[in-house]
Amino acid sequence: MKSSVEHVKPGGTMPPYFSVHYSFPYDYFSSNFTKNVYETIFEFFPFKSGYWESKNNSLEEIISWNSKLLSKKFKLGLNQHVKNDYKQMLLHSDQYSHLRLFWIYHSNEITLHLILPEDEVELNDNTWRFDGSQLAPLLQLSIRLWNKHRVNTVQTYRELGAPVNLRRILKGELASTDPFSIIGSEPFEKLERLESKYKTIMIDKGALIIEQDYASLFNEDTG
Repeated sequence: MKSSVEHVKPGGTMPPYFSVHYSFPYDYFSSNFTKNVYETIFEFFPFKSGYWESKNNSLEEIISWNSKLLSKKFKLGLNQHVKNDYKQMLLHSDQYSHLRLFWIYHSNEITLHLILPEDEVELNDNTWRFDGSQLAPLLQLSIRLWNKHRVNTVQTYRELGAPVNLRRILKGELASTDPFSIIGSEPFEKLERLESKYKTIMIDKGALIIEQDYASLFNEDTG
């Protein structure tokens, strides 16, 4: 749904995005869910402003609006204006020029998408490898969210990638891991042998799966 990630550069083209995808079970939702998840994220990246249709909204207005929509399991209809959708926000970061959050509701699943320009996490050498110093804060945030909240999965992917359906992960398919993912203990036990390029690090309630080249970024004190 391209309209959910609209961000046009001055030249008029849309940049490729890197995404960190968080899945929460709907039965974890409560009146404070949205606020509590945001507060965990703000420990790493403070609120900057609303974005697009919500650029003039305060943080409190964004929290209230999104919480109300999630309570109704809202999904934007094809004929509905985007102003009725979940309100997006920008986060402050000294490392990334554009860091944005938005919610989407699926069948009994709440997903939170954190997106940023793909070229800001990659090395500038045409190798498609990641810059570890740019990945580290995203990994640390993901582990903190995993430890503090009920999270189904954390998945990462580039512009041409996509998250793996939760049902498939629960049956033993590997989550999108470009370059890391976090899954629960039960789906991890169902996984078949991982490719040698991945390293598994057991953490509370599950497993961090990360490409070997970036495994040293893991910090046991995070969380």
